[in-house]
Amino acid sequence: MRHRKPDDPSANEGAVVPTRRNASIPEFDHDLPHHVTRQVRQSVRLEGTAGDIMQAARDLYETQGVAATSLTGIARKAGVTRSLLYYYFPDKQAVTDAVVDDYLEDLVESVSTWNELRAFGDTPSELKKCVSMVRRALYTASRELRPMFTVLDELGVRDEFATQAVREIVACIQDYIVSEYLAYRTIEIQLVPETFGLLIFGLAGMMKAKPDITDEELAILIAQTLRLDMTVMDPPPWPENPLPDTPSD
Repeated sequence: MRHRKPDDPSANEGAVVPTRRNASIPEFDHDLPHHVTRQVRQSVRLEGTAGDIMQAARDLYETQGVAATSLTGIARKAGVTRSLLYYYFPDKQAVTDAVVDDYLEDLVESVSTWNELRAFGDTPSELKKCVSMVRRALYTASRELRPMFTVLDELGVRDEFATQAVREIVACIQDYIVSEYLAYRTIEIQLVPETFGLLIFGLAGMMKAKPDITDEELAILIAQTLRLDMTVMDPPPWPENPLPDTPSD
Protein backbone atom coordinates (compact mmCIF):
# COMPACT_ATOMS: atom_id res chain seq x y z
CA MET A 1 0.00 0.00 0.00
CA ARG A 2 1.20 3.50 -0.77
CA HIS A 3 1.16 6.00 2.06
CA ARG A 4 0.79 9.73 1.57
CA LYS A 5 0.68 12.43 4.21
CA PRO A 6 0.26 16.16 3.90
CA ASP A 7 3.48 18.15 3.88
CA ASP A 8 2.08 20.48 6.55
CA PRO A 9 2.25 18.75 9.96
CA SER A 10 -0.67 20.86 11.13
CA ALA A 11 -3.00 19.42 8.48
CA ASN A 12 -4.83 16.14 9.07
CA GLU A 13 -2.38 15.05 11.78
CA GLY A 14 -1.76 11.33 11.65
CA ALA A 15 -3.73 10.82 8.44
CA VAL A 16 -2.55 8.18 5.99
CA VAL A 17 -4.17 8.30 2.57
CA PRO A 18 -3.70 5.15 0.44
CA THR A 19 -3.59 5.53 -3.31
CA ARG A 20 -5.25 3.10 -5.70
CA ARG A 21 -3.86 -0.40 -5.89
CA ASN A 22 -5.02 -3.03 -8.37
CA ALA A 23 -5.67 -6.41 -6.76
CA SER A 24 -5.60 -8.05 -10.18
CA ILE A 25 -5.19 -7.19 -13.85
CA PRO A 26 -8.18 -4.97 -14.72
CA GLU A 27 -10.92 -6.18 -17.03
CA PHE A 28 -11.03 -4.58 -20.47
CA ASP A 29 -14.02 -2.32 -20.96
CA HIS A 30 -14.97 -2.05 -24.65
CA ASP A 31 -17.15 0.93 -23.72
CA LEU A 32 -14.35 2.92 -22.11
CA PRO A 33 -14.03 6.49 -23.43
CA HIS A 34 -12.20 6.66 -26.75
CA HIS A 35 -10.02 9.68 -26.07
CA VAL A 36 -9.30 11.71 -29.18
CA THR A 37 -6.70 13.80 -27.37
CA ARG A 38 -3.65 12.71 -25.41
CA GLN A 39 -4.43 11.95 -21.76
CA VAL A 40 -1.87 12.83 -19.08
CA ARG A 41 -1.42 10.63 -16.02
CA GLN A 42 -0.87 12.29 -12.65
CA SER A 43 2.22 11.10 -10.78
CA VAL A 44 1.67 9.55 -7.35
CA ARG A 45 5.21 10.06 -6.05
CA LEU A 46 5.59 11.30 -2.52
CA GLU A 47 6.49 14.97 -2.46
CA GLY A 48 7.65 17.51 0.09
CA THR A 49 9.18 16.34 3.35
CA ALA A 50 7.76 12.84 3.06
CA GLY A 51 9.32 12.56 -0.39
CA ASP A 52 12.67 13.79 0.91
CA ILE A 53 12.63 11.15 3.65
CA MET A 54 11.69 8.41 1.22
CA GLN A 55 14.42 9.45 -1.23
CA ALA A 56 17.01 9.51 1.55
CA ALA A 57 16.01 5.98 2.56
CA ARG A 58 16.11 4.84 -1.06
CA ASP A 59 19.62 6.22 -1.54
CA LEU A 60 20.87 4.54 1.64
CA TYR A 61 19.18 1.22 0.88
CA GLU A 62 20.84 1.14 -2.53
CA THR A 63 24.32 2.05 -1.26
CA GLN A 64 24.58 0.26 2.08
CA GLY A 65 21.61 -2.11 2.21
CA VAL A 66 18.30 -2.14 4.06
CA ALA A 67 19.47 -3.94 7.19
CA ALA A 68 22.42 -1.58 7.64
CA THR A 69 20.23 1.52 7.39
CA SER A 70 18.69 3.03 10.51
CA LEU A 71 15.93 5.57 10.90
CA THR A 72 18.48 7.88 12.49
CA GLY A 73 20.63 7.63 9.39
CA ILE A 74 17.64 8.26 7.13
CA ALA A 75 16.63 11.34 9.14
CA ARG A 76 20.19 12.65 9.05
CA LYS A 77 20.48 12.23 5.27
CA ALA A 78 17.06 13.81 4.73
CA GLY A 79 17.99 16.73 6.96
CA VAL A 80 15.07 16.25 9.36
CA THR A 81 14.67 15.31 13.00
CA ARG A 82 13.65 11.81 14.05
CA SER A 83 10.42 13.22 15.49
CA LEU A 84 9.51 14.74 12.13
CA LEU A 85 10.33 11.47 10.39
CA TYR A 86 7.97 9.68 12.78
CA TYR A 87 5.22 12.13 11.89
CA TYR A 88 5.28 10.93 8.31
CA PHE A 89 6.29 7.30 8.88
CA PRO A 90 5.45 5.36 12.06
CA ASP A 91 8.30 2.88 11.62
CA LYS A 92 11.00 1.63 9.27
CA GLN A 93 8.57 -0.72 7.53
CA ALA A 94 6.45 2.24 6.46
CA VAL A 95 9.54 3.95 5.03
CA THR A 96 10.47 0.75 3.21
CA ASP A 97 6.94 0.43 1.79
CA ALA A 98 7.27 3.97 0.45
CA VAL A 99 10.59 3.13 -1.21
CA VAL A 100 9.10 0.06 -2.90
CA ASP A 101 6.16 2.17 -4.06
CA ASP A 102 8.62 4.66 -5.54
CA TYR A 103 10.24 1.83 -7.48
CA LEU A 104 6.81 0.95 -8.83
CA GLU A 105 6.27 4.53 -9.84
CA ASP A 106 9.61 4.50 -11.69
CA LEU A 107 8.27 1.81 -14.01
CA VAL A 108 4.72 3.09 -14.42
CA GLU A 109 5.89 6.68 -14.89
CA SER A 110 8.36 5.63 -17.58
CA VAL A 111 5.44 4.20 -19.58
CA SER A 112 3.24 7.25 -19.06
CA THR A 113 6.08 9.64 -19.93
CA TRP A 114 6.73 7.74 -23.16
CA ASN A 115 3.02 7.96 -23.96
CA GLU A 116 2.91 11.70 -23.37
CA LEU A 117 5.95 12.33 -25.58
CA ARG A 118 5.31 9.86 -28.40
CA ALA A 119 4.49 11.03 -31.92
CA PHE A 120 0.88 10.33 -32.78
CA GLY A 121 0.28 7.65 -35.39
CA ASP A 122 3.92 6.64 -35.92
CA THR A 123 3.61 3.20 -34.35
CA PRO A 124 6.72 1.63 -35.96
CA SER A 125 9.20 4.16 -34.57
CA GLU A 126 7.38 4.72 -31.29
CA LEU A 127 7.35 0.99 -30.49
CA LYS A 128 11.15 0.95 -30.64
CA LYS A 129 11.26 3.99 -28.35
CA CYS A 130 8.93 2.19 -25.94
CA VAL A 131 11.20 -0.86 -25.84
CA SER A 132 14.21 1.38 -25.27
CA MET A 133 12.35 3.06 -22.40
CA VAL A 134 11.59 -0.30 -20.78
CA ARG A 135 15.22 -1.36 -21.11
CA ARG A 136 16.46 1.86 -19.48
CA ALA A 137 13.98 1.42 -16.63
CA LEU A 138 15.33 -2.05 -15.87
CA TYR A 139 19.02 -1.81 -16.79
CA THR A 140 21.88 0.65 -16.58
CA ALA A 141 23.89 1.73 -19.63
CA SER A 142 26.37 -1.06 -18.80
CA ARG A 143 23.51 -3.61 -18.95
CA GLU A 144 23.53 -4.20 -15.20
CA LEU A 145 20.22 -4.48 -13.35
CA ARG A 146 19.33 -1.25 -11.62
CA PRO A 147 20.10 -1.01 -7.86
CA MET A 148 16.43 -1.34 -6.95
CA PHE A 149 16.61 -5.06 -7.69
CA THR A 150 19.31 -5.56 -5.05
CA VAL A 151 17.02 -3.86 -2.54
CA LEU A 152 14.02 -5.94 -3.61
CA ASP A 153 16.08 -9.12 -3.31
CA GLU A 154 17.22 -8.20 0.21
CA LEU A 155 13.58 -7.60 1.15
CA GLY A 156 12.54 -10.87 -0.53
CA VAL A 157 9.78 -9.19 -2.53
CA ARG A 158 11.08 -9.22 -6.10
CA ASP A 159 8.41 -11.63 -7.41
CA GLU A 160 5.62 -9.79 -5.60
CA PHE A 161 6.98 -6.49 -6.91
CA ALA A 162 7.11 -7.78 -10.50
CA THR A 163 3.50 -8.94 -10.31
CA GLN A 164 2.30 -5.62 -8.91
CA ALA A 165 4.35 -3.67 -11.45
CA VAL A 166 2.74 -5.56 -14.33
CA ARG A 167 -0.74 -4.93 -12.90
CA GLU A 168 -0.13 -1.21 -12.63
CA ILE A 169 1.57 -0.90 -16.02
CA VAL A 170 -1.32 -2.74 -17.66
CA ALA A 171 -3.79 -0.41 -15.94
CA CYS A 172 -1.79 2.60 -17.19
CA ILE A 173 -1.67 1.25 -20.75
CA GLN A 174 -5.39 0.54 -20.74
CA ASP A 175 -6.39 3.89 -19.26
CA TYR A 176 -4.06 6.16 -21.23
CA ILE A 177 -2.96 4.36 -24.40
CA VAL A 178 -5.55 1.76 -25.43
CA SER A 179 -8.33 4.29 -24.98
CA GLU A 180 -6.68 6.60 -27.53
CA TYR A 181 -5.85 3.72 -29.90
CA LEU A 182 -9.54 2.77 -29.96
CA ALA A 183 -10.47 6.24 -31.17
CA TYR A 184 -8.52 5.77 -34.40
CA ARG A 185 -7.86 2.06 -34.95
CA THR A 186 -9.36 -1.38 -34.29
CA ILE A 187 -8.14 -3.79 -31.62
CA GLU A 188 -7.66 -7.21 -33.24
CA ILE A 189 -6.99 -9.33 -30.13
CA GLN A 190 -9.06 -10.82 -27.32
CA LEU A 191 -8.20 -10.79 -23.61
CA VAL A 192 -6.61 -7.38 -24.04
CA PRO A 193 -5.23 -6.70 -20.52
CA GLU A 194 -4.15 -10.31 -20.08
CA THR A 195 -2.26 -10.12 -23.37
CA PHE A 196 -0.50 -6.96 -22.24
CA GLY A 197 0.38 -8.63 -18.94
CA LEU A 198 1.84 -11.64 -20.73
CA LEU A 199 3.72 -9.35 -23.09
CA ILE A 200 5.30 -7.30 -20.31
CA PHE A 201 6.46 -10.39 -18.42
CA GLY A 202 7.81 -11.80 -21.69
CA LEU A 203 9.56 -8.57 -22.65
CA ALA A 204 11.46 -8.43 -19.35
CA GLY A 205 12.26 -12.14 -19.57
CA MET A 206 13.57 -11.89 -23.13
CA MET A 207 15.84 -8.97 -22.22
CA LYS A 208 17.29 -11.12 -19.44
CA ALA A 209 17.55 -14.33 -21.50
CA LYS A 210 18.97 -12.63 -24.61
CA PRO A 211 20.65 -9.36 -23.57
CA ASP A 212 21.85 -8.64 -27.12
CA ILE A 213 18.36 -8.68 -28.65
CA THR A 214 17.74 -5.35 -30.33
CA ASP A 215 14.97 -2.88 -29.64
CA GLU A 216 13.82 -3.31 -33.24
CA GLU A 217 13.50 -7.09 -32.82
CA LEU A 218 11.53 -6.69 -29.62
CA ALA A 219 9.29 -4.11 -31.30
CA ILE A 220 8.53 -6.65 -34.03
CA LEU A 221 7.56 -9.22 -31.39
CA ILE A 222 5.25 -6.71 -29.72
CA ALA A 223 3.59 -5.75 -33.01
CA GLN A 224 3.05 -9.41 -33.90
CA THR A 225 1.64 -10.29 -30.48
CA LEU A 226 -0.76 -7.35 -30.34
CA ARG A 227 -1.59 -7.49 -34.06
CA LEU A 228 -1.04 -3.75 -34.24
CA ASP A 229 -1.98 -1.60 -37.19
CA MET A 230 1.46 -0.31 -38.23
CA THR A 231 0.13 2.20 -40.78
CA VAL A 232 1.61 5.63 -40.10
CA MET A 233 -1.17 8.17 -39.58
CA ASP A 234 -1.19 11.93 -39.94
CA PRO A 235 -1.37 13.87 -36.68
CA PRO A 236 -4.93 14.62 -35.56
CA PRO A 237 -6.26 18.18 -35.28
CA TRP A 238 -5.47 18.42 -31.57
CA PRO A 239 -4.69 21.78 -30.00
CA GLU A 240 -0.98 20.88 -30.02
CA ASN A 241 -1.28 19.96 -33.73
CA PRO A 242 -3.72 22.56 -35.07
CA LEU A 243 -4.97 22.52 -38.62
CA PRO A 244 -3.42 25.21 -40.83
CA ASP A 245 -5.48 28.32 -41.18
CA THR A 246 -7.79 28.27 -44.19
CA PRO A 247 -7.32 31.36 -46.38
CA SER A 248 -10.42 33.51 -46.38
CA ASP A 249 -12.11 34.38 -49.65
